[in-house]
Amino acid sequence: MVTRMREKGQVTIPAGIRESLHLSKNSILSVAKVGGGILLTPKPSVYEAASARFVKAAEEKGITLDDLLKDLKKIRHKDS
Repeated sequence: MVTRMREKGQVTIPAGIRESLHLSKNSILSVAKVGGGILLTPKPSVYEAASARFVKAAEEKGITLDDLLKDLKKIRHKDS
């Protein structure tokens, strides 16, 4: 399905999807940037809660984003 974004960033969620997820005019949606896309989920996202736990655990162990990216490069290089 394709939809168009309006002037104020509004998008229309097709009726079939709204109905299947029991969404209405005042439904709360969680919005997250995931890679090069956007994830919309009803109510607060499980993704956000899991992400927050991951960030907290990494901080407690002193793991930085740079550490993770270096490890990712090693793993990709090893698997290729």
